[in-house]
Amino acid sequence: MRIATYNVWNEEKGMGDRRQLIIEEIQRVDADLIALQEITPRFYQEFLVKLSRYPYSEYGKYTNEEEGLAVLSKYPITGSTFLHTEEGYGGSCGLNVLLRVDGIRLSVTDVHLPWDSARVKEEQIVAIEKFSHEQKGQADYFVVLGDFNCGINSSVHRFMTGGQTIGGNEAKPYWYEVSSVYTAIKGQPLFPTLDCINNPRWKGREATYAPENFDRIYVMDVRNGYRFDRVELFGTREDPVSGLCASDHYGVMADVTFLK
Repeated sequence: MRIATYNVWNEEKGMGDRRQLIIEEIQRVDADLIALQEITPRFYQEFLVKLSRYPYSEYGKYTNEEEGLAVLSKYPITGSTFLHTEEGYGGSCGLNVLLRVDGIRLSVTDVHLPWDSARVKEEQIVAIEKFSHEQKGQADYFVVLGDFNCGINSSVHRFMTGGQTIGGNEAKPYWYEVSSVYTAIKGQPLFPTLDCINNPRWKGREATYAPENFDRIYVMDVRNGYRFDRVELFGTREDPVSGLCASDHYGVMADVTFLK
């Protein structure tokens, strides 16, 4: 199954050109399921639903912003929960969908953690991870993916991969992060998804941030396990008309085999 995540950059700069570029990138990667962040209601209704060629989708808009989260799927979505508006999850920026693929029940949660508070990031990832465990009777395999607004040296990543607790909470079982695992196996460097040096959004500016692997895909360590057959970036092409990539983030796609 091909799974992907993509922050599309809700910014009017070059948006007239970038909308079509975003659709083209989504079509090109051809994921079975793609999680999207920074999606406005208009972009969801007028572009994603009509042009992306996906038969199933879910959307959740934040209560205090003109954007939200969307999930597009080739497989029927059997249930969804927008954690942002659910009691008990602290307004977490997460959209969960349930689906069944070839007899396997999947729980997939699209997340976009806040950029401006480490404390809130930690609170939200603990709540999102807790939600996944509460679904144990509804799914066989669990995926959390999206824009985590922090790198692999963060407390969020260490928490998810079993390296530390947050507020006395631990991820148990812990999660595998597919890019880190895949590149380690292949002997390759970990590729940045927020590249403040090479992405043309920052062209002409002095770089003050190191490139980071902000956009990630985690799968929970379960008994039957997984195999990661391919992991790649997408959305890296610079458009000759706008001079921009489709987004200021690069997307991540992974071909994951769920072992029965």
